[in-house]
Amino acid sequence: MTHCAVDMPSYTLAMKAQKILKARGYTCEVKRNQSNSNTGCGYYINFGGDCTKAKEILEKYSIPFEKLRKEDI
Repeated sequence: MTHCAVDMPSYTLAMKAQKILKARGYTCEVKRNQSNSNTGCGYYINFGGDCTKAKEILEKYSIPFEKLRKEDI
């Protein structure tokens, strides 16, 4: 299974993205970054599943994001 994290530019957009992804079957949560980041607001969305498809969903709904990270677990 692939684990994904998407850095968000604001908490509000993180919550909006979470709502959209959950409506499409993703189990996800908004989390606070542990370290200070030079990009984004310090929040990211953490979820499992198809990262590429999730990216397409966010782009389709014009939800901006900073960075998509994925790792296989």
